[in-house]
Amino acid sequence: MKARITIGFLAIILLLYSDSVFAATIHVPTDQLTIQAGINAAQEGDTVLVADGTYKGPGNKDLDFRGKSITVASQNGPQNCTIDCEGKGRGFYFHHGESAYSVVSGFTITNGNAPYPGGGASCARNHRPP
Repeated sequence: MKARITIGFLAIILLLYSDSVFAATIHVPTDQLTIQAGINAAQEGDTVLVADGTYKGPGNKDLDFRGKSITVASQNGPQNCTIDCEGKGRGFYFHHGESAYSVVSGFTITNGNAPYPGGGASCARNHRPP
């Protein structure tokens, strides 16, 4: 009987912490070639880790989390990782109800240009609470 309770207890603990236990790190450009491809491949709780460099072109601007609670971070900080929007678009666009658990960290965003506010990032008002 004691063994059964212990196993049941462990199963409950694993279920409660399953987001952190099973979270993945997706590396750009090693695992996915573009930042958006990394975001698309990510599941709730995952991290998209972007290597040093300048990222531009399709898949590296107008980045959309699509409502996911994920982290997109540069590997070594904003001094080493740049998103260059090339005057055509913005860095990030949050508009699918992302929460406080949708995190961007460690990027320099340059040359953003959008027809409405937010050349670096735009956050629509339809956000869900954290």
